[in-house]
Amino acid sequence: MAILRCSRCNFIAELDHSLIGHDVACPKCQHQNKVWDTSFFVGKLLEKYFALHNTVKRLQAEQTEETATMEASTTSPHDFSNTEMLSSPSQSQPILTWFERKKIAVEINPKAVDTTGFFDEIANAIAEDYATLRPLIAQICHAYKENYNGTTIKLDNRKPNDINRITRFCKQLHDYAFLSRLVQQKSEKSLRLILQPSPVIRQFFNGIWLEWYALMQVLEFADKRNLPFSCARNAKITLPNADVYELDVFLLLEEKTPICIECKSGDYKPYIEKYRLLKKSLGLQKSQFLLCVADLPDEHAQGLTSMYDITFTNQKNLLTHLMRL
Repeated sequence: MAILRCSRCNFIAELDHSLIGHDVACPKCQHQNKVWDTSFFVGKLLEKYFALHNTVKRLQAEQTEETATMEASTTSPHDFSNTEMLSSPSQSQPILTWFERKKIAVEINPKAVDTTGFFDEIANAIAEDYATLRPLIAQICHAYKENYNGTTIKLDNRKPNDINRITRFCKQLHDYAFLSRLVQQKSEKSLRLILQPSPVIRQFFNGIWLEWYALMQVLEFADKRNLPFSCARNAKITLPNADVYELDVFLLLEEKTPICIECKSGDYKPYIEKYRLLKKSLGLQKSQFLLCVADLPDEHAQGLTSMYDITFTNQKNLLTHLMRL
């Protein structure tokens, strides 16, 4: 059998097999149309149908995947507090590429952003109550410096609320093995802290805690902005003039926008010129280079930012500064 389908009015009719290949007038509108073999015509029709069917299925799958991704990014913030995904080579590759374009050699330690340990939790605890915990941290650092195996925290003459906060923090240190032992001496109203001899723990109390806190703040910032990012901590760079620097925290947004944060829990004044030159060498804007000083008064941070070509902040306002970028 043969088939005629009018391209003008869509009229369909079966015709004699002898008319295949001939032009025949449509019985309905008289428009000339070619007559086709029925099996050939149906085959071509099915090819178009299945092609369109597959296209619809692919578009539906893409739409479902896109919807799921959007829902995950808008309703479920990422939890960066316990993950190894930041230490993967692919995560830091954009940073390597960015420095390569500037002809700056860079070495990245992937383990420096591995948050499966408890460094970020203790860092957050210190930063959020630094006014109360600062004397305790200083006492621990002094004990390490003098090679003591422990130190005693006196609790007499302290407010009950401060005693509770200090005790709770020390218990957290012990639970997370930042202390070898913790002894509550209730009769003497004191806590005896037996220190961990590990160099990693010693360095943490000597200021690395602020780097961990800054790292978690930039991760929160990137997550809130919902932008692709790459991050590094303690990245070592060598400038073309052979000067070597260590970047405390470095964040790269969308593979093109850098943010560098240097952290100081002690005296920062001797390092201001060093950081100014580093900012200049990296080609960063003033807002992209932050010096985070623990418990720096807000008015000092504002004044210093006006005086120097870098941005000063404290740990309390670090995220606020980042969100202004």
